[in-house]
Amino acid sequence: MTPTGIKEETGELVHSNTGISDEQDFGAVASRESIASDKARIEKNREQYVIVEPKALPQRAGDTGPNIVEYALATKHAPGVQLHPRRGLKKDSASACAKYTSADLAQEAFLAKGGPDRDRLGLDPDGDGFACSWDPRPFRTALQ
Repeated sequence: MTPTGIKEETGELVHSNTGISDEQDFGAVASRESIASDKARIEKNREQYVIVEPKALPQRAGDTGPNIVEYALATKHAPGVQLHPRRGLKKDSASACAKYTSADLAQEAFLAKGGPDRDRLGLDPDGDGFACSWDPRPFRTALQ
């Protein structure tokens, strides 16, 4: 039998006069719950479990452009280490980078336009091969 004043959606007991849950009050919860009721609730939840088997990822059709994860894993140097000469570029690439909503998108565009050897978009003034403060280290760390 379910006590009155319990929200069906959340299971919280609501004081009828205040509308505030007492779920954080040990005494209140202990007065209406027991180890047996917890066990029954857990068993009921387990009956509703659905096991979803993993499936193979679908293959993308066509050329989707540069893969920044592959690029990150293919590089070993830290950001800021110049590997590619840059001539005629301003040291401040902030306005060029501002055109992209993320460093990942800037890195994709940079690679698609000839990076890291060429920087036609002005996204890599230090010549490290990483556009707009893009950092390959999280991808490298995830592989470990």
